[in-house]
Amino acid sequence: MSLHVSQLSVHYPGAARAAVQSVSFTLPAGGIGVLIGPSGCGKTTLLRSLNRLVELTPAATRTGRIMLDNESVDDFDVTRLRARVGMLFQQPNPFPMSIFDNVAYGLRERGSRRPRRKELEPIVVDALERAGLWDEVSKNLNHPALALSGGQQQRLCIARSLAVSPEVLLLDEPCSALDPISTSIIEETIVGLRSEVAIVIV
Repeated sequence: MSLHVSQLSVHYPGAARAAVQSVSFTLPAGGIGVLIGPSGCGKTTLLRSLNRLVELTPAATRTGRIMLDNESVDDFDVTRLRARVGMLFQQPNPFPMSIFDNVAYGLRERGSRRPRRKELEPIVVDALERAGLWDEVSKNLNHPALALSGGQQQRLCIARSLAVSPEVLLLDEPCSALDPISTSIIEETIVGLRSEVAIVIV
């Protein structure tokens, strides 16, 4: 897997200048790319461009090329693309359902036949283990995800992304709303994931 970005620019209507201007980089499998810069310099816009979330902004325009495995992201079905290129946001965003159902959500939605819980259990457990959350929630999988702490919710969102086997994980300041202990755990989790997915983090 490789992610290649060439001369990427993004413009928002009415803005005096481009939000992202002529950015190029290549990220190989297992790589961690870090976007650093002051507030408002376009880091999040760049990140959102990589799995076409920027398209959700009316009249935003994007030029340049984004290639995933030598195929333009514009040629992908958007649902399939976002399974391969997952994203986590600054604020954890678990769904108002159980811990188990949060992690299983993408697996249930991507197929024509809804798999049974027993079929999903090994994948859910594996995703929670890889996200460093399993030991804390293994006895409470039916509990509401919104009852978890902020750090646990963010790791749950990581597990939800991992369950659908992404190749790239986009992280938009995933620790900005967390306490130092939770931040340390998330950072260790991210480093541990680099052998499985390429990571781009703000």
